[in-house]
Amino acid sequence: MSLMVRRSLFAALALAVLGLAAQDAQAQAGRKKTEGCLVSLAEPKMVIKDRTSKKEIEFRVKQASSVLDKAGTVATKDGRKAQLTDLEVNRPVIAYWLVDPENKDGKFSNKVDQPDYLDGETKQPDPDILENAGCPTE
Repeated sequence: MSLMVRRSLFAALALAVLGLAAQDAQAQAGRKKTEGCLVSLAEPKMVIKDRTSKKEIEFRVKQASSVLDKAGTVATKDGRKAQLTDLEVNRPVIAYWLVDPENKDGKFSNKVDQPDYLDGETKQPDPDILENAGCPTE
């Protein structure tokens, strides 16, 4: 293969990679975040009580097969990979979402994180963290 052909192939490959990266960045730019308390989660529906508005917001979720699954919902708990079924109700969550591609009036959460809500000393649920998220303090 001549040097000219190799350079052309390399340039085309580089442009394709840049195009995909720009497309992914554009999709992520439309992503929004909702923080609050997990009210219910039964795939394909998750309900979060927004900590600011105090309103319940419904999201469509679908367990992702891997972190690269763009059509699924990636779940993390305490910063570690988890399944949607591992997330606990009445506990703080952060949902990252986009307009649902299957329902333009809906929301699709492509990532849900349940941060650590336990007190470091007592290992019991921290009432301040729960209250800040709008969750029952038990």
